[in-house]
Amino acid sequence: MSADKVLIVQDNPRERMQLAESLENLGCHVYSVMDGSQAEAACLGAEYGMVIADIGVPGFSGIDLLEKIKQGRRETELLFVSEKPLVEEAVELIRHGALDFIVKPLKQEQLALCVKKVFASKKADHGRKGRSHAGKKPVEIITKDRGMQKLLDVAARVADSSASVLIQGESGTGKELFARRLHEKSHRKAMPFVAVNCAALPEALLESELFGHEKGAFTGAVSRKAGKFELAHDGTLFLDEITEMQLHLQAKLLRVLQEGVVDRVGGTRPVEVNARIIATTNRDVKTSMDNGEFRQDLYYRLNTIPLVIPPLRDRPGDLPLLSHFFIKKYNRIDARSVKGMTDEALEFLGSRQFEGNVRELENILHRAVLLADGEWIEKKDLFMDGSSARDESLDNPREEVSGMVPGSLREMEEKMIFHTLDSTEGNRTHAAKILGISVRTLRNKLNEYKKLETG
Repeated sequence: MSADKVLIVQDNPRERMQLAESLENLGCHVYSVMDGSQAEAACLGAEYGMVIADIGVPGFSGIDLLEKIKQGRRETELLFVSEKPLVEEAVELIRHGALDFIVKPLKQEQLALCVKKVFASKKADHGRKGRSHAGKKPVEIITKDRGMQKLLDVAARVADSSASVLIQGESGTGKELFARRLHEKSHRKAMPFVAVNCAALPEALLESELFGHEKGAFTGAVSRKAGKFELAHDGTLFLDEITEMQLHLQAKLLRVLQEGVVDRVGGTRPVEVNARIIATTNRDVKTSMDNGEFRQDLYYRLNTIPLVIPPLRDRPGDLPLLSHFFIKKYNRIDARSVKGMTDEALEFLGSRQFEGNVRELENILHRAVLLADGEWIEKKDLFMDGSSARDESLDNPREEVSGMVPGSLREMEEKMIFHTLDSTEGNRTHAAKILGISVRTLRNKLNEYKKLETG
């Protein structure tokens, strides 16, 4: 039995993709099907250590699947997820041998615990070690570009140091992949890699998340909570979009870097921490400093090792490599058998600017794998409501303007923002980049719309 093979039973493409990516980050080899009958067939043809099935899949019986799989594959564990807390069904499934029944959303921490519970003994049998999780799949950075190869060489030389690293580059270029590679190649690799998106969290919550808080420090603080610095002790703390952090938090971060201690919100004494800092930004840091939005002393602390990742449009030789990689990936995740792209389709991709970089390319190819009629992706498969269609409309701006629905400037702005969020699958950082605004501005706009709806 392959100790890290996981089968996903999920008919929702977005949820299937998100769950597959989370499992791959935990070191699993992921396969997927869309209903119970496909799951039964898949388990007859291969052995899986774990099956994660959504109880909401149409025409799906959790009990039937559980009994059939357990009859022939007693070592296979089944985890069921559900949109609603179906208490009686959950009890019945667990009584018949299910690993667990979890109400969505399935959080990364829950998923990691389940994976560890299922695979820990198998990993130990194979002599694998890991203190923070059941094992990590090696980070892959697909490139043959000379500039990227030089960056990888630099990353390899500095990975095992304690120096802070600042990774700069446009959204979607792979900054987090570089951060994870640095962690993977360091002596800290067996310890936690803790990621914080500084743009996604409100200011008040970010302070508590980073530095922790004591019981009673503020309304809702019902117990002591360790911050991300403490959770990353002896490991790596990844601070994504660091230039979105408020100035007073930048000052607290600087103190941690200088003195190696954190002050919990409401705390009375400092707590010692030892975490290697890797920060990223998609903004021009020097412009942020000139505008008084980013501290110069913090910049020099973080920028001990600077890495600047080039955009995808500046490394066209990587396009065929990355395309092959993503087609193969989504063939496996979505049970497809696409062989590749036609020359016309590849030529079309080569003509794009890819404002969203590798992330945009991945979304386009995932969609194309699902849409392809045969074994080859054609140019027509690359056109859908989203980034591809948006670029085509820009070739004829008059058509775009004539098709707009009349309304106030605020209504048009709101429609554009929500359309862009939809096209990026809710990724605020990517959406803000496309819209040409900061993530903070985008967040403020969304809060403004929410107040207007409830007001």
